[in-house]
Amino acid sequence: MKLFFRYVSFLYLKYFFYLFVSLECFFVAIDLVKFLDDLPSSANLFILLLAYDFMYASQFILPLSLILAQIVLLINLLKSSQFTAFLALGFAKIKIFYPIFLLSFCITLLFIALNATPFAYAKERVDLIIDQGFVGNYKSDLFVKYNQNYIYFKKIYPLLQRAEGVIVYEINPTQNSLTRIVESKMAQFNGQDWILENVTITTLDDNLELGKNPLKIQKETTYKTLHDFKPKILDNIYEKQGSISILDAFEAFMLLKEQNANTQKVRGALYNLLFFPLFAPLIMICLAVFIPNSNRYANFSLMTLAMILGVLITWGIFFSFSKLSISGFLQPEFSVIMPIFTLFLASSFCFYKILKT
Repeated sequence: MKLFFRYVSFLYLKYFFYLFVSLECFFVAIDLVKFLDDLPSSANLFILLLAYDFMYASQFILPLSLILAQIVLLINLLKSSQFTAFLALGFAKIKIFYPIFLLSFCITLLFIALNATPFAYAKERVDLIIDQGFVGNYKSDLFVKYNQNYIYFKKIYPLLQRAEGVIVYEINPTQNSLTRIVESKMAQFNGQDWILENVTITTLDDNLELGKNPLKIQKETTYKTLHDFKPKILDNIYEKQGSISILDAFEAFMLLKEQNANTQKVRGALYNLLFFPLFAPLIMICLAVFIPNSNRYANFSLMTLAMILGVLITWGIFFSFSKLSISGFLQPEFSVIMPIFTLFLASSFCFYKILKT
């Protein structure tokens, strides 16, 4: 059994590697042609561009490579009569498919885990190198609400975790009035708080009296504010089509929920990162039902074409729904969770049929 598992696993991984690398190279080559006039002159930036574009392409190529590798493997096993021979030796269908399903689920889970790291920001890095010629970026003129305060950022650098021209308007929640204005030319995020440097604090007196100055101005070296408000979260909340990792998406969701703000786009991005990659192993289980026991009456050309077309059409529908959820056009529970759950039910039924054969 161990020898059989290693044999099928080796064949599947071999086809997966060939397809994955080939499709990745094709995708990156097309992108290079598209960006031909904007390619960086620096060799280091060009290598970084290739690496980030390769990582970005894997978001589309990896699920399709997993599925296509299964189709190629099973067609080859049928053509060489090895699939029929395994069945004649007493191997049930589920034992033949088990190594393929297990490997696909493990690779998919690894890919989901990678989306919780800076790996998820590959597309953003590609755009920065093409548009700005470097790997750092900034956002300008952001006005945000955090708890009871309002904060203005003239410039914020999410990758450097630094900001310029910060103004904090502190509000008294009981009286709903402005009590203090904190101004700083430079601020740095230390992992927990924003540290404002060389701060000017203007305090407004609640009790206004004739002839008395209502403003109290003082200088401070540092000032802490925006606890746990990470720069990348701030960037992605106000970026229409910004990439985001699973951890940052979750933190952004919790933050927006606390502020009673709309979480639809963040939920769409989070569901897309967590559940959409499961499309590949689930559809592979469904495809396994249509594999015949023998090559005697099988039309391989028609069967392969039907499987590939079916996979591409289904993947296109799921991908379109996921993008509509991220854009805020559809509710993510309807456009991401429900299709994946429907596919899960279909794959469970197909898995039950495979167990019975």
